[in-house]
Amino acid sequence: MKKILAPILLPLLCGLAFAETVPSADNPEQAHADSFKKRFASDLRHPPESEARLNKWFRDGKFGVFIHFGAYSPLAGQYKGNPMGGPYAEWAMMAFRIPLKEYREEVVSKFNPQDFDADEWARVFKETGMKYVVITSKHHDGFALFKSGVTDYNVVDGSPFKRDIIKELEQACHRHGLKFGVYYSQAFDWSEPGAPFPSLEAIRQIHPDLPADFVANDKTMEEYLAKKSYPQLEELMKNYKIDLLWFDTPASMKPEQGRRFLDIVRKNNPDCLVNSRLLYWPKEEWKPEQLEFFDYVSLEDKEVPPHKLSLTTESPDSVSTSYGYKAHGPVRYHTLQEIIHRFVHTVCGGGNYLLNFGPMGNGKVDPKALELFQGVAAWIKDNGESIYGTQANPLPARPAWGDANLSKDGKTLYLHVMKWPADGKLVVEGVTPKVESVSFLAPKAADTRVAFTQDGAILNLTLPGSAIDPHDTVVKVSLTDPFHPKTT
Repeated sequence: MKKILAPILLPLLCGLAFAETVPSADNPEQAHADSFKKRFASDLRHPPESEARLNKWFRDGKFGVFIHFGAYSPLAGQYKGNPMGGPYAEWAMMAFRIPLKEYREEVVSKFNPQDFDADEWARVFKETGMKYVVITSKHHDGFALFKSGVTDYNVVDGSPFKRDIIKELEQACHRHGLKFGVYYSQAFDWSEPGAPFPSLEAIRQIHPDLPADFVANDKTMEEYLAKKSYPQLEELMKNYKIDLLWFDTPASMKPEQGRRFLDIVRKNNPDCLVNSRLLYWPKEEWKPEQLEFFDYVSLEDKEVPPHKLSLTTESPDSVSTSYGYKAHGPVRYHTLQEIIHRFVHTVCGGGNYLLNFGPMGNGKVDPKALELFQGVAAWIKDNGESIYGTQANPLPARPAWGDANLSKDGKTLYLHVMKWPADGKLVVEGVTPKVESVSFLAPKAADTRVAFTQDGAILNLTLPGSAIDPHDTVVKVSLTDPFHPKTT
């Protein structure tokens, strides 16, 4: 009998740092890149079925929004006057060790986001340039944002709001031409003592009425899955039009259980994408036999790829140090420049960028998140050509001045200049096709031709004295022939 102890949280807690994790202070960028090389063998390839699903929309979409919304949102990182010390506001139930009965009476029974407007959310997402949406249908506290016949512990039957948030948002997203996905915490569910917990002490604190001889183990895990997780996934797949299923924290999950979840998804919608956290932690050293269980790899929280990877990835970033809305305790928001750089590096690494925000307890978009979204939208308006439907960086390495990527037909190289050269001289190594012309992508400078010389695979550019865009100036390099980057 396997006890559920604190070590199951170690892979998760490793991702709580604000910037991407790096294992060495001596040369952190190289060490970070080396860790990815170890995890992603160069010969890994998705199965044909996953390739087909990914190519329908995901790989060209590049940019999605992640939403952590739930009964914890009105708390904003504080309970009974005590602010959280940890970074993630959505972990309030566990952080404060709130017993389930008290959580239902003091938190869930007061969850009433009267200002929630699904169409307004969808409009904001579309105007920002996001192509798909992923919202928490059930987070670790076990509370569902959809009507569930499995338990009354859901927004329709267990809160004063009485509306199906998942249904309203799903319909609004599809009306606005956005793909719709749901996050579902399949293993962690703190309302169920038989599910995995950080420690036996935590189980006792949240479920104080348990028999003295109760022990969480493989049997109780399977009972929980059969009673709640499998049936709720059936409800989601049958009652909603789901384009993507985002599983999380696969503590104590076994391959046969992952297969059961996958079968439920596939029989209801064969085109629905599934992420790797169904069965695997983000920092796996990926093996070919694992690839049949998912369509793409969810990287560690806030992790940005340093280069092109052998598998399709998605970076689950956030506008702040928290995923749920947090107004109390330590919290920091990214600057607009940080978000644009992280977004661009992710896309140039061949991945998708899933930018999270936590709505406020009243259902409105966090104003600070909205301001950042508007900044991203303005940058995309000028530079979207270098994002959507592109290929990863074809150069030998990520350049020190920024990053690069390639149009789908391989005939346009986009240079993302994030560090403007003081002398105006920019050197680009590894450009093997002949360059036809060089210009700026931003409309206000699109007619400005950039002087260049090409010596073999070395491209030398002469740029103006100051950046066209203070965050990321995109230089458009038109090629006479398609760029065919070397594959390893």
